[in-house]
Amino acid sequence: MRRASSGTRVWCGIPAIGALVTLLACDAGGLRADDQAGSGGETIAATVGGEPIYASEVARFVKATVRNQKVNPAALAVLQAQALAEIIDRRLVLAYARRTGAYPSAAEIDAAMAGHKTRLAAEGRTLDGSTREPSLSEADLRRQLAWGLVWDKYLAKYLSADRLAACFEARRREFDGTEMDVSHILLRPAPGADRVQWDELVKQALAIRRSIIAGEISFADAARKHSVGPSAKEGGHLGFIPRRGVMDEAFCRAAFALEPGQVSQPVVTPFGVHLIRCESIRPGTKQIADVRKELEEALARELLDKIARLEEHHTPLEFSGKVPHFKPGTRDLVTP
Repeated sequence: MRRASSGTRVWCGIPAIGALVTLLACDAGGLRADDQAGSGGETIAATVGGEPIYASEVARFVKATVRNQKVNPAALAVLQAQALAEIIDRRLVLAYARRTGAYPSAAEIDAAMAGHKTRLAAEGRTLDGSTREPSLSEADLRRQLAWGLVWDKYLAKYLSADRLAACFEARRREFDGTEMDVSHILLRPAPGADRVQWDELVKQALAIRRSIIAGEISFADAARKHSVGPSAKEGGHLGFIPRRGVMDEAFCRAAFALEPGQVSQPVVTPFGVHLIRCESIRPGTKQIADVRKELEEALARELLDKIARLEEHHTPLEFSGKVPHFKPGTRDLVTP
């Protein structure tokens, strides 16, 4: 399970937004995301139960997730919306804990804070120097410590051996090390593209897919003609990819649902709109003991979504409109 580098279990148990990594990032081009995130100051992005989420928190989350990756500048709004959605879900879990009496007491948080300070002291650091982000206040840290206490408690109950085994059997291809040999066509939006422009790219991708399915053009020739990624010159061929850790989550999810020769519906990622073709499948041999961490992360994600969707009926959510977000209940991007 993911732990904070300070030794504090801050956002433990949940994988970050999505893997924004090598192959797809290279096809996307663009700037380093840590140069784009910036500082949001005290601008409010949203409120959950009346408590604000600041743009600076969203910026920190994006920066921590993509690290030194280069991403398309047009993807920043999508990344910010994904980060905000993640933070909102975690705040909803805390609201659920309060409503159901599972939220830690002030004394428990004080004890966690004391333990955190002790760990920092052992490393020769202080609380004020534990982060390079000046906007991370003591109140922010106390909330994150509360999250660690709450989330560890929920995970301890949810991550049973039976549930892990059932998850592995139901999603074996996803976890057993299977690799997919894929090609893709990338249609990239212009910097600052709005929802209408993204929709136009999806329509263009659908038209290209219809031509491929009808046999009017091969996938490789369509990639050479339409794709804007470097792989276009190879007919869009990317080679074998694992289920996670290399490509964007939405890309991998769509790719691993395909059989050889199949072409996906348009897939939207922070880098643009893709059509994906499965060339072949290399079956995996891993067993449940080999992928326990990945299974735990998948079930943690499942639990987060379950609790957040339950709590959103009880806790009001409002967006300020000053930071990109997804329209509630959809993946429709809303920009300032």
